[in-house]
Amino acid sequence: MTCSAIICDWNGTLFEDVDEEAIVKAIIVDLAKSYIPSHPFKFARLIKTKNELEMLNRKRKQGLGNDHIVEELQTYSEKLIKGVPMSLVRRLVEKYSNRRDVQNKVVFKVLRPIAERHRAGITTGILSAGYSYGIQMILKSAGYGDCFDFYEANILTETEDRAIGFTLSIYKNKADLLLKLMKDMDLDPQKTAYMGDSLDDVGCFEVIGRPIVSFLTPEALKQKFAQEYRAFIPEDESDLARYLKNI
Repeated sequence: MTCSAIICDWNGTLFEDVDEEAIVKAIIVDLAKSYIPSHPFKFARLIKTKNELEMLNRKRKQGLGNDHIVEELQTYSEKLIKGVPMSLVRRLVEKYSNRRDVQNKVVFKVLRPIAERHRAGITTGILSAGYSYGIQMILKSAGYGDCFDFYEANILTETEDRAIGFTLSIYKNKADLLLKLMKDMDLDPQKTAYMGDSLDDVGCFEVIGRPIVSFLTPEALKQKFAQEYRAFIPEDESDLARYLKNI
């Protein structure tokens, strides 16, 4: 018997930041602090790599040349995070997640209606190109760590409690992954809602029966998604809650 589900993007939907730049910077800064004054060479290498990442990030945002996401991730993994104790990484992520400015970016008017439907027995999950542990810790700090049944997001691989590097298994392939999820979990596509905010979510809107645009979606995209994919545009939290009750 197939089931209903509510699946959400993370960046720009449940969390205000449109990418993972802020959490990456926070980890870099705290790593740098941990290297002073005992590891001056590591500190110097970290600062150099930070500058490289900022240059790649600027190029990506300006649309210059190729897509720099993969290069950014490789640089971050190989020059910064590789070999760092996972206990330290987890501690830094948890510290970031508990910050007041980070918690202020959580979109509670989406989380509250989803949590209500989860309590009613509806399957809920997150499908994101973001960092899985970071997502989970931010939600845990916000008091919503138990309102999602699954997290499909990129991870930081490790060996013997040392970081290896970030995966990019979810990137420009979300629709294929969503189809696989629905098949594996026996979810009915026509009874599945997916909430997203950007052109990266278009493929997901095409394969489910209940596309929803996030509150943070730019107005022009809201109208585009509504016209082309019959996506629901919630006016406010109550409007979203009413819509989700029909799933």
